[in-house]
Amino acid sequence: MKISRRRTRVRPRDLWGAALIGATARPLRTVLSAIGIAVGIAALVAISGIAASNRAQFLAELDGAGANLLTVAPNEEALPAQSPEMIGRIGPVEAVGTVYGAPKGVKVYRNDLVPARNSGGIKVFGADRDLLTALDARMTSGVWFSEATEALPTAVLGARAAITLGISEPGQRVWLGGSWHQVLGILSSVELAPGVDDSVFVGHKWLQETLWPERAAVGETGAGEITMIYLRTTPAAVGAVRNVLAATANPARPEKVAVSKLSDFADARAQADDSLGTLALGLGGIALLVGGIGVANTMVVAVIERRGEIGLRRALGARRRDVAGQFIAEAMLLSLIGGLIGAALGILGTGVYSALTGQLFRLDPLTLLAAPVLALGVGALAGMLPAWRASGLTPAEALRGV
Repeated sequence: MKISRRRTRVRPRDLWGAALIGATARPLRTVLSAIGIAVGIAALVAISGIAASNRAQFLAELDGAGANLLTVAPNEEALPAQSPEMIGRIGPVEAVGTVYGAPKGVKVYRNDLVPARNSGGIKVFGADRDLLTALDARMTSGVWFSEATEALPTAVLGARAAITLGISEPGQRVWLGGSWHQVLGILSSVELAPGVDDSVFVGHKWLQETLWPERAAVGETGAGEITMIYLRTTPAAVGAVRNVLAATANPARPEKVAVSKLSDFADARAQADDSLGTLALGLGGIALLVGGIGVANTMVVAVIERRGEIGLRRALGARRRDVAGQFIAEAMLLSLIGGLIGAALGILGTGVYSALTGQLFRLDPLTLLAAPVLALGVGALAGMLPAWRASGLTPAEALRGV
């Protein structure tokens, strides 16, 4: 009589079911294992997030200080009137603001009784509506020029010019170019362009259509030529934009265009960006190593702790690979739980740090995605070798260790 021997096959879902039972049957061990993994992953996410937040804050401060601000000015030859429009067509350029020259005879006074020689050194310029945005300037009070007011006898005062004129709020009038102009607003101090603080601006259209024609009647001919163009670009494209600015502003005579020296500041920003990026990468690598060691240590201890159970299952006929597969699946399950909890704790830690320090909140989505995957992978690797070695023990050897 022939005896048939059939081997019992364990399906993948049976392995995951056994892993889930193993995890839930010992809740305290499961919690402790998950905590170990969570701490490692939380350290990875938090360190990466804090480094990214510091980097974002520093770069934002550099941008606010003008690292992405460039200026274009005429050099011995007037810029074409189309220069601002042509510069605005450069892809990375975000804002372009233009300052125009006023007739030399146009001065500004508190009223018409002030002697002509007491101008206080205040200069008058024309400005387009985009200058405020390009300078990233703020109004202390009042408003900047609109489409309607730029063609009317109105003015916006620089911070020091307002003090010199004794103007503290909009709505008052100043005597400018021989006529009254209503003050629309007062600018906050613009550190990036100190000359703005000592200037009074009129609308570009009012300058071109009224002030210049009026001065022609007294023999002062000319036009409101461009004296300065301010432009902001995306931080990463400062160098590329700077390289094409002269040829874009004056294609026929690029050598007659002066591009700002702010490029040195832009270079410093690029170097800082690279350095901080490398630092964040290094810190993330260290956190990854520490977190990986923590995960591996937790899983090795958890698997070795259950050698007695492995021996008992082997004694009942379980195959070596089935036993190893179950424990690897359990290690991966614990790692996934710990990884998700750790990622959440890392996000919370980064948020608390940003709130306490007042810095920008930044987290690399790739880090968040990689954290649970990393925990899963490390858990599998950490559980593989101990589980395979334990499953190779004979029942007698395994049970002696209980």
